Amino acid sequence: MLEVKSKEKPMPVIYTTADICKMFHIGRVKCLELFHRADFPAQKYGRGFGIEANALANYMSSRHIIC
Repeated sequence: MLEVKSKEKPMPVIYTTADICKMFHIGRVKCLELFHRADFPAQKYGRGFGIEANALANYMSSRHIIC
């Protein structure tokens, strides 16, 4: 059986503010404060914000957050 490899890159997983609120158990205001931080690797997508899964993993591994 011959496998055809696609030349297209897979789409990255992007978490929205609602996803981050659920993951971190924080409210919308705290989530938006996090997304507006200079060191948080979020991007603006249209009217909302998003963060790629690998960028979030890198950010979380480099931060020591105590809740």
